[in-house]
Amino acid sequence: MRGPLLARFSLRTKVTVLLLALSLGPLLLAGTVNVNRAVERGKLSERLRFAQGAVFAAHAFADLADSLRQDVQLLARRFPVETFDFQAEADRLADFPFPRPKITGWRDASILAGLHQDYLLIFVALADGRVFYTHPFHNVRVPVDLDDMPWMAALEDQDNVAMGTLPPLISRDLAGLVSVAPLVTRDGRRMGWLGAVLDGAQLEAVVDRTLSTYGSSGEGSRLLLLTPDGRVAADSARKALGKPAPAHLIELLYPGTSELHTPDGGWVVARAEVARTGWFVQLLTPIHSAYRHVYLMIWMLIAVTVLTFVFVLLFADYLASVLLRPIHELERGAQMIGAGALDYRIELAVHGDDELGRLAHAFNEMGDNLLRSQKQVKAYSRNLETAHEELDAMVYAITHDLKKSLRGIEAFASFLEEDYAPSLDDDGVDLLHGITSNVDRINALADDLIRLVEQERERGEAMRFDMAALLTEARERALARHPGEVIVEPPMPEVMADRDRLLLVFDNLIDNGLKFNDDPRPRVTIRCTDDGLDWRFEVEDNGIGIEPQYHERVFELFARLNHHEAFRGSGTGLNLARRIVQDHRGTLFLRSQPGRGTTFVVTLPKDPALLTSPGLQTLS
Repeated sequence: MRGPLLARFSLRTKVTVLLLALSLGPLLLAGTVNVNRAVERGKLSERLRFAQGAVFAAHAFADLADSLRQDVQLLARRFPVETFDFQAEADRLADFPFPRPKITGWRDASILAGLHQDYLLIFVALADGRVFYTHPFHNVRVPVDLDDMPWMAALEDQDNVAMGTLPPLISRDLAGLVSVAPLVTRDGRRMGWLGAVLDGAQLEAVVDRTLSTYGSSGEGSRLLLLTPDGRVAADSARKALGKPAPAHLIELLYPGTSELHTPDGGWVVARAEVARTGWFVQLLTPIHSAYRHVYLMIWMLIAVTVLTFVFVLLFADYLASVLLRPIHELERGAQMIGAGALDYRIELAVHGDDELGRLAHAFNEMGDNLLRSQKQVKAYSRNLETAHEELDAMVYAITHDLKKSLRGIEAFASFLEEDYAPSLDDDGVDLLHGITSNVDRINALADDLIRLVEQERERGEAMRFDMAALLTEARERALARHPGEVIVEPPMPEVMADRDRLLLVFDNLIDNGLKFNDDPRPRVTIRCTDDGLDWRFEVEDNGIGIEPQYHERVFELFARLNHHEAFRGSGTGLNLARRIVQDHRGTLFLRSQPGRGTTFVVTLPKDPALLTSPGLQTLS
């Protein structure tokens, strides 16, 4: 299991991070607060700037509407209502329902049109709405009635302007601002109507003039003039003129500035009313364009913060290296002592009386103690090696003398059987055979004991080899001694080990599988699996099995669970196999149930550096 996160970093890194936290923490906290405050103020400033643009456009539209109303009212006051024969004009329209080219004695319309060329049309109509005069004159042969115009009903009741056209005098595509004024006599009778239509291009000019003031920050902006019923009167994108505006814009028909998010993206929407007429100017600017200067400021602050962080990081790293220099001296001293240079001493003259100086003194004392202990261990090792050699020599001498005596006993038993067998009954012959059998068993035990001592002495050099070849050799040797079948399942890895000693391990395991087996067809199967850091070898047989309480006892020296003549052995094989595997930093254990066979499991480390047992020389 991996340790805590901080444990994975060096002390220098931890000190550097601590210094960064102490120095940059308050700075970053204050910077973050100030940046957020500056960003909010910057956004508010940009929204106010666009709100001022919407107000400017609203004032411009209001000026156009006021100018149109004033001109229409002036013309209406100057029209000769008292002298003009409206009844005669009504009679003429009954016969010829077309506008006339001029009104005798009244030239105000032509004069106004000459002064203000932005008017598409100036018209005069009877009280019932029938138009009888236009300037400029349009030679149309269809009657023109104001009551048929949807904007007329709204203009009859209030002194306002409307967005509309007057077909067939004006094309439906050339909508403009319309204003009308009643023609009233001195006694208050309304005799007719006088009106004018302002060219819609003037509205578009106001739109374009407003957007031109924003430059790059207004890139992608759109300015709309909406009527009280939500129709588009002017549009910088020249779209949807005269059509209803989108629902999300109609919902914003009130003054103010806000952010609007649509499927097309985010917008800053500034709104202003046109002189309390119910008309509204809406200035829509993409958020990325509206806040361009704010985002630029953010990037500048980020750049300054990064540069500050780099500077403080370099300074903190330098300061950490200065603070940790004595720690590094201590670390080097510990490494030298750990590597075996027990006579190495740590010198910290500057820190002689502080905690680091006392720690260095403790390391030096530890080195002295380890040096003394090393000398004692070497002396003990020499004594132990001498005792071990003497024990081996004694084992050789005892087994040699024992085998010599056993050969004499075996010879005497053979002579007795040859010379006196006829004189002995069956029990006597069986006793002679028992003597011979026990002599053979003790001989085998002595041979195993000698082999055990030799294996402890003769340790080979570690080498990399193919386990498939080793197991094939072990199989052939086992089948030469016992009947049965040995299966080596591929694939097999390459391992780093003492090949001769590892061959002895699998010799013993395969021998046990074939020997302790009462199946008509003894079988041993060997397989290997990848167990992460180890190779896991399983030697499975179909033999007699082992009861659970004896799973560890079978690895004891001279331990035998079966004394029947059918399963002969000395009880040293499994003990020797486990000791060899443990020398390789591996494990050997078994799984078994009586009558269900036995599986021996051998694990060997993959990394040659783990083969640190004395006598095993690892390959670099």
